[in-house]
Amino acid sequence: MKFLKELSPHARAALEEAEKCTSCGLCKDVCPVFSLTHREAESPRGKINLIRSLLDEKIDPDREAVDIFNRCLLCYACQDACPAGVKTEKIWISAREILADEVGRPLGKSIFLRRIMTQPRLWGTALALGRRWPGSSDSVNLSSFKLPRPSMDRLDRIMPEVLEPEGQLVGAVVFFPGCLLSEVFPHLGLRTAKLLSYLGYRVIMPRDRVCCGAPAFNNGDLETARRLAEKNLEVLSSFDVDAVISPDATCGGAFHHEYEMLFPHGSGWRKAYVEFREQVQDYGEFILKVFSSRKGIRFKPLSRKVTVHDSCHLSHLQHKSDIPRKLLAFIPELKIVESPRSDLCCGFGGSYSVLFSAESKAIARRKLEYLQAPDANTVVVGSPGCLWKLRSEAADLALNIGIVHYIELIWESLIGEDLFTPDNVFENAESMGE
Repeated sequence: MKFLKELSPHARAALEEAEKCTSCGLCKDVCPVFSLTHREAESPRGKINLIRSLLDEKIDPDREAVDIFNRCLLCYACQDACPAGVKTEKIWISAREILADEVGRPLGKSIFLRRIMTQPRLWGTALALGRRWPGSSDSVNLSSFKLPRPSMDRLDRIMPEVLEPEGQLVGAVVFFPGCLLSEVFPHLGLRTAKLLSYLGYRVIMPRDRVCCGAPAFNNGDLETARRLAEKNLEVLSSFDVDAVISPDATCGGAFHHEYEMLFPHGSGWRKAYVEFREQVQDYGEFILKVFSSRKGIRFKPLSRKVTVHDSCHLSHLQHKSDIPRKLLAFIPELKIVESPRSDLCCGFGGSYSVLFSAESKAIARRKLEYLQAPDANTVVVGSPGCLWKLRSEAADLALNIGIVHYIELIWESLIGEDLFTPDNVFENAESMGE
C-alpha cells in the first residue's frame, strides 16, 4: 500500500471517517448483508476495521478484501444508524477505488464499465443481445449471473426528444430517466414524462445524455465515472429550464452525492457542478410541489390498500422516503398500510444483484416476507431497481401480489387509464432463448 501521505484525497477522507467509528456495532442491526451471512468481516464495523488495517499497512490488499467490500449493497442504512455520525458513503467507495488500484480490476468488469457503457454503439449491441439471450421474461441468465432483460422498446424510440406540454405552458424541465427506465421499463418512463407534460411542462430528454456514472463510481472506477459525469454536466446544463429531474433515486443520488466526490473544491468542473446541483430535483419531489401548490388538480378515487417499500437511495442518501407517501395521499380512498421494516433493502444494489445473485435473491425474499405481512394487495416502490428486483423474485415465487411504481398509481388516478403496460407484468416464464 502507499504511505498515508501518498494517498488520494478520497483515501484520506475515508481514513478520517473510519477513525470516528467507536465499534459500537449498532450498524450490524440494519445491515442486510450481515443479517444474511452473520460474518463480522462483512458487517459495516468489520469493513471499517479492515480499511483501517489496509491504510495503516498492517495487512496487504488481496482478492478477499476486494470481495468483502464488493459484497456491500451500498444501501447506507449503516450511515443513518451510526450514533457517531460516520459517513460510510465516504468509506465504501474509497475502499473499492483503493483496492482496485492496488489489486487490479477484473477484465470483464473493466470492459463493461470502461468500454461498453461509455460507447453508445457497443452499449446498443449489448442491449440487443440481452433482448434475445436465454432466461425468463424479466431476466437474462448469463452463466450464474442474473440481469434485467432489456425491453423490446427503448424510451428514446417511443418518446420524442422534446415532449410539448398539454395545454398552457407552465415551464420546462430536463428529464433524465436513468438506464432502467430507458431500457427495461420504457413505457413507465414514457408515462413518467407524459405526466409532466400533462401538468404543463415542456419535457426535454437529451439524446446525447450518458449513464449517470453510478455503476462505475460504485465499483471504484472514479476515472470512468468522472468522464461520464463531465459529459452529463455539459449536456444537461445547456438548457434554460426550471429543473433537471430524475425519477431514478440512484441517478438523483449520484447527482447530489457521487458528483460531490468527483468534483471537489478546487477542481475545474466544480463551479459547473454546483450550478447544476442547484437545478437537480427528485421527480417525486418536483411533482409533489406542483400538486401542493396548484388548485384544481382532480384525482380519481382508487379503493385499494397499499404498502410502501422505501428505496435505499431515496431514503438513506437523499432522506426523502416520505415523498411517495405524500404523493399517494392525494389519491382519494387509497389507504397506506405500513409494513415492518419498510426501509429494509430489496437486495438489488446494482451490480450486487448480478455478482452475488444468490445472496441478492435471499435478501429480496426476506423483504417480500415483510411486504406480505400487512393487509395490502399492492406494494408501491419509488425506484426502478427495486421495481425489477421485487417483481422478478415475486414472479419466481408465483406470489399473488402487485408491485408497482408510485407513478403508475398517480397516472391511473389522474389520467384514468388502468395500470397495464408492457412493462408491468412479469411471468415466471421458461427459457426465452431462440
